[in-house]
Amino acid sequence: MKCLPALVMIFSAALAPPAKAGTLCQFQHVATIALHNNDYTISTQGIINGHNLSFLVDTGSEGSLLTPEALTLFDLVPDPLLKTIISGPDGKGHVVPGTTVSSLMVGGLHLDNVIFPVGEIPGAPLLHPPLLGLIGMDVLGRYDLDFDLPHNRLSFWEVRSDSLLCKHPPDWSGLTPVTTIRSLDARREGRRFMIPFMLDGHKGTALLDSGARSHIVSLSFVHKIGLSDEALAQDPGGYSAGIGSRERRYQWHKFQQLRIGHEVTNTPTLTIAPMDSHADMLLGADWFTTHHIWISNADGQIYLHP
Repeated sequence: MKCLPALVMIFSAALAPPAKAGTLCQFQHVATIALHNNDYTISTQGIINGHNLSFLVDTGSEGSLLTPEALTLFDLVPDPLLKTIISGPDGKGHVVPGTTVSSLMVGGLHLDNVIFPVGEIPGAPLLHPPLLGLIGMDVLGRYDLDFDLPHNRLSFWEVRSDSLLCKHPPDWSGLTPVTTIRSLDARREGRRFMIPFMLDGHKGTALLDSGARSHIVSLSFVHKIGLSDEALAQDPGGYSAGIGSRERRYQWHKFQQLRIGHEVTNTPTLTIAPMDSHADMLLGADWFTTHHIWISNADGQIYLHP
């Protein structure tokens, strides 16, 4: 079974670039980066101020992050005026300093003057170069995202469709079928994306969270659908910690059926853990590994190709 990962939500001060004035239709490939899947930890390699490191790629986090080790290794100075609130699975806010990176390069993607809060990333695997940062939706949310983890790549697109004559995402010529979860069903929470699901006949909302290793169902949701603590105590499990939180108990429970869009999974075994989030479930890296996913920040839709 997969271990329970850190759940991170960061309120970052980094700003998205303004839209190009006078452009009604824009559908332009910006960059494609290589993704690495290490025990269901999705990462990519990057360069900050000329130094190499690995980043966790986390659609479940509002903002990005650098570890204290990165500041020491790369001679970065925390700015006491850049205060950021980091909220972990315990639901409590933790005020941390920030630092400004003058140059961030991830593959062909190049950004200037990116603000990173400073915090720990518990449970980070040993990678080369070391995993010393996290890229969240403050950076990822500037673009449409074409996640193709089965082929170990993530493509960034600039999309603007202010006319019915504009080309719309995704750019998946030749791929059929395409299952679409439209904006009627998908919704945003801040910069992050939520989609509906059905678990054992009960409706819930799932957060697309590439920073989680597996499907994680909230303890409060399973209580609502009738699972008691006494019943859960019979399931195997363990303990894990997230950013800013103490250890917490999790269990693995076998359900009858999980339905997401048109896809049905019978007798899935899912992780159950306490979560202070509006989501009833996290769709983690194990879900990303089996789908081609287009997250459209331009039109608020999610496109799936199983």
